[in-house]
Formats: sequence, C-alpha cells, structure tokens
Amino acid sequence: MQQGMLSSVLLCASLFIGVPSALATEMQPKQVHLLIDSQQINRKVADLLQSAIQGKTDTLSFALERMALPQQEVARYLLLREIEAQNIPLTPSMALFVEQQKSMAPTYQVMERGEGYEFSVPAFNYPAIASRILKRWKQDTLALDFVLKAERGELDLKHWLSGNEYQLQAKEALFLRELDNLSSKAIDNLASQLTDEAVTSWLPSSKIMVRLAQASKDSEVYKLLWLMRADFHSQSELNRLAEVGDRFSIVQIMNASYNPSLKEQAIKELARIKPMKEQVKTFLIDRMTLHDEASMVATELANQGYSPWLEELANDNPQVRSHAIMNALSQ
Repeated sequence: MQQGMLSSVLLCASLFIGVPSALATEMQPKQVHLLIDSQQINRKVADLLQSAIQGKTDTLSFALERMALPQQEVARYLLLREIEAQNIPLTPSMALFVEQQKSMAPTYQVMERGEGYEFSVPAFNYPAIASRILKRWKQDTLALDFVLKAERGELDLKHWLSGNEYQLQAKEALFLRELDNLSSKAIDNLASQLTDEAVTSWLPSSKIMVRLAQASKDSEVYKLLWLMRADFHSQSELNRLAEVGDRFSIVQIMNASYNPSLKEQAIKELARIKPMKEQVKTFLIDRMTLHDEASMVATELANQGYSPWLEELANDNPQVRSHAIMNALSQ
C-alpha cells in the first residue's frame, strides 16, 4: 500500500518536474571513430539512403527507431552526412524528416580539452547537418520559384525585391546567382519593368542594376545605372566595359561620363582603350572644347602617351581649349 502511494507520488513529481528524454553520455573519440567506420553501420546507412532518395520517410523513421543506441545516432549522422554530400533534393516529406532530426538532442558527447578549457560537443552532430540541409533546401526552393516566375513573366521585380534587411540581402544574392540561368526573354522582361516606366519611382540597388545591365545589354538599363549615385559597383562596371572595349561598351562609358561622380574615371577608361577608336577620338575632342573639362581630358590623354597628338590638336583645332591643353602638357 505504502509502496503504491510512493509510486504515485514519484509519478506525479515526474510530470511536474519533467524527466530528460536522453541524458548526455560521454564517449571517447576513439569509440566515435570506430562507430563511424563500422562496416555494419555503413551498410545499414546505404539501405537507409535508398529509402531517403525514394522519399520513403515512414520506412526511414521506423528503421532508425528500431536501431539500438549508439548505432542509431551514428546512423542518423552518417545518413544526413550523405544527403548533404550528395546534394539530394528534398521532397516536402523528406524536408519534414530532416526538420525532425534537427530538433533531436544528441545523446553522446565528446569532451574537448585544451589549455585552461574543457567543454563537450556532440559526438554525432546530426542536428547541425540537418540545419545546413534545410537552409540549402529553402534557398533552392526560393531559387526555383524565382526562375519559374521570371520565365512565366509573373515576377514583379519591385515587389519581389522587398522585405526586411536580411530577406532583401538573401534575394539580391539569389538574383545575382540565378540571373544567368534565365532565358533572354525573361531577362528582357525584368529589364522592361524598369525601362518602360514613364516616371522612374523605384530602382533596385546598384549591384542589381549592374548585373541586369550586363545580362540584358540594354542601353536603357545602363542609362538608368549612370543616373544613380556612383559607388563601387558602377565603378567596377566601368572598368569591365573598358576591358571589353567593343562599340557597345565604349558608348556606355561615354554615357557614364556625364555623371559628375563617374566623369573622371570614364574619361580615364576611354583614354586607355588602345588603339583609340575614331568615335572615342571625336568624343574626347568635343570634351576638350569645354572650359571645365579640357584640362582633365588632356591630362588623361597625356598620361596615356598622346602628347604629340594633343600638341597638334592645340595648334590646329581652334575649337579646343588650347591653353588648357598646353598647361596639361607642361605638367
């Protein structure tokens, strides 16, 4: 009678206090390695992996739960490690299975010891692997949604590039990564969402604009880019265009030179493209007719070895600012 009452008290106490589902157990590193290398466990994991690939999550969960510890934890660890290494696509049910592994607390711990410190880490850290797999899966899902909507012409770029700072950074990174996977038609559609507006009320960040301009090769997108505040991304694009040096690129650099913050770099990039194209020569001569630009343009040309041509220009062309050119040559 008393024993029954004591059992009831203990049971009630456990309901209020709570009993850990798994108590941490220390395991030696040597034992960890032996278990991970076990042929028997690895053969079992190979079977489990096939169930995972086929999306048989009920079979997978049942097979794992039937295994005794510590083999069960080793199998969970090795299975998730293979899913991650092989980049196996997740079905919704498999994503739920991986989420369940993430929420489990590993039973076995290994002590990490060093000078003045000692702490324990999971011997088989399958929750960490599960977390990485889920993060990748969410990224892949978002990427697929982006590509499909863009290809169907359903992606509203302004609406899509919204959210809090973290969400926006993630979407911008995805845009930069996936844009090359889109068809020309889809890219042109995204570009037209910016260029077809009668009044430009919104533009994405400069790194998005640069990437869209590169992919679309749309002069109207570049026109909008050069109207934006200059920064590292637009400056880098000027440098890239100069390296390409074809007619389209040269025209874009000339257009960029009308942005006061990009003017000096644009002129410098034009001056260093060799051999100098006739369209560039004509453009730079026109800029040397301007009072506030002649000296800067002449200086850049002199730095690139065009002094003889500048002297000839100053003597023979009455439209250019001869005095500014000669001052630049004398420096």
